[in-house]
Amino acid sequence: MLETEVVFEKELEDFYSEDTVLIEGLPGVGLVAKVAVSYLLTKLNPKRVCRLYSPYFPSISFIRDGRLMFSFGDIYLAKSPRPMLLLYGNAQPMTSYGQYEFCEKVLDVAQKFGCKFVITLGGYGRDLVSDKRMVFCSSTDKDVLEKWVGKLGALRYSGQIIGAAGLLITLASMRNMSGLSILVETNGLAPDFFGAMRALESLNKLLDINIRPRNLEELSNAYAFAEIEYERT
Repeated sequence: MLETEVVFEKELEDFYSEDTVLIEGLPGVGLVAKVAVSYLLTKLNPKRVCRLYSPYFPSISFIRDGRLMFSFGDIYLAKSPRPMLLLYGNAQPMTSYGQYEFCEKVLDVAQKFGCKFVITLGGYGRDLVSDKRMVFCSSTDKDVLEKWVGKLGALRYSGQIIGAAGLLITLASMRNMSGLSILVETNGLAPDFFGAMRALESLNKLLDINIRPRNLEELSNAYAFAEIEYERT
């Protein structure tokens, strides 16, 4: 079977910390995760650890201003205000096998840096959304779920989570890693900056990093910048 190619940076730093967390920011419903993580990228100035190319990514190429961009997933390392690995990309694998294989490769990299906790973000598509944009949490760890549902003012999620947002946490649990999925109500319109803002609020409470946009315009500008700066081939 074909496998995801992981291309590490030539000057890869020898970094390891069991306080490292992995935060997923791949495209999904409302692009909630991608927008939220793009903001962190612009504020933390992290270093890219590797780029992942999956043969199960969509068989299309993206064009911006005549420039061809391949489907990819990147992992960045930020050491401050706490060790974080940021998974950012413009695509997810299109098959079940591809999702499993890709997520396993991501977790291999995460463990290399000492990661013990995985946070996934996403949008919960609904026809009617509340003004507050409710947050829904799920986890394979009952204690983690009980702790953060209350602190985030969230609800327990029931249903399906498609793609990396659910699979990364499930596979992480098989490696003795804990995790939390954070889904934010969205009407599905993309990019949903309101939903991404709510996701960032939850991340700030969860990680105590004090990195939040002042308004939607700042978030929108950061996303536009990230699409150019961090999606170079």
